[in-house]
Amino acid sequence: MAERDHGGQGTLSGSVGLLRRHAVFAGLSTGAGYLAARRERARSPHRTVVLGAADTGHRYVDTVYARHREAVPIDSPAPRQVAGRDGPALPWSRMDWNRADPPS
Repeated sequence: MAERDHGGQGTLSGSVGLLRRHAVFAGLSTGAGYLAARRERARSPHRTVVLGAADTGHRYVDTVYARHREAVPIDSPAPRQVAGRDGPALPWSRMDWNRADPPS
């Protein structure tokens, strides 16, 4: 079982993994989205998963990409699975909504 993401390792792994696998130089938001999209695709291979790249990696060259060796394997970070709307926790949670009404 994959370990939970603590302290933003998922965003680092997602950004570095996206660069290594697809030559997309993106920032942390896109790295987090890539990580989530990969997990959703693995959970449901028949679904089409689309990722919108929200940022570029240029401003992260000296901070994030300089630490690329610290990135855990891209399949390691995992969300905390929660059952209800009061369960989400940082840094990353996942819930099966099953068409529930959105939170008010």
